[in-house]
Amino acid sequence: MQQAYGNRPYYLRAQRGGEVVGVLQLVLQKSLLFGTHLSSLPYLDAAGILADDAAATCALIAEARRLMEEVGAKWVELRHAEAGTETLPSRTDKVTLRLPLPSDAQVLWKAFTPKVRNQVRKGERGGLSVEQGGRELLEAFHAVYARTMRDLGSPPHSLRFFRLVAEHFGDAVRLFAVRQGETPLAASFTLTDAQAMRVPWAASDWRFRNLNANMLLYWHMLKSACESGSPCFDFGRSTRESGTYRFKGQWGADEVPLHWQYLLPAGGSVPEMRPDNPKYRLLVGLWRRLPVSVARLVGPRLIAKLS
Repeated sequence: MQQAYGNRPYYLRAQRGGEVVGVLQLVLQKSLLFGTHLSSLPYLDAAGILADDAAATCALIAEARRLMEEVGAKWVELRHAEAGTETLPSRTDKVTLRLPLPSDAQVLWKAFTPKVRNQVRKGERGGLSVEQGGRELLEAFHAVYARTMRDLGSPPHSLRFFRLVAEHFGDAVRLFAVRQGETPLAASFTLTDAQAMRVPWAASDWRFRNLNANMLLYWHMLKSACESGSPCFDFGRSTRESGTYRFKGQWGADEVPLHWQYLLPAGGSVPEMRPDNPKYRLLVGLWRRLPVSVARLVGPRLIAKLS
């Protein structure tokens, strides 16, 4: 994040008797429009405090508060997958969806509803090709991703950001692309760890939605996750009852609430940095009208300041 956008990282560590008992990583983002803030971590669903006990947690929170005052941040955002300190203000409108995986992809296929299987088969009959690989698919992925983000009214990450993630995380990164001829119609950027294959970034060109490229994309990701032995597939975060939430739910995924908690100065309030915030309605509307080339150029300068 520092190499791509110049955002400064801070690493907090709690020790007791020479042993590390807790860690917290924060990234500082400065913006005149959106406010200076610290986040753990920007762009990801959950990367908050890891601590052995309540005392270590409290020590890390105290140091994060001190850092907030030192850098003049308006808030600290702690993104947790589980409920943290109950006394902290929080947001629970975001959820991720997770699907436990069998070792055999055909077992998973048979568990899908007939509607899901038919939509995947329609994509297969449409003459679309599916690729999976590494950095060689970054250009195809980013072409679809940048257009999708423009259509949603949100700024895209730079291609450089994704290149850096792919370089630093190596074999944990897997990209997928669905094409019609040479044209990418849907694509994704996945990260795999011991717990799950995760898809923090996926995109599909809505102009070709009748071809069901997105259904084909997700089936191939799920099949690959089964074949590689991943115990779970994490579809990434959504707002409850949104279109993406319902799309992910049709695969049989279970909702897992996310707990984003905040450290605030006296009189501060929980930030509402969401595209559906009426405060940003005009900006979102204008962004959707930009040429994709302009969105790709300007977008990274904006998302560098957003978490």
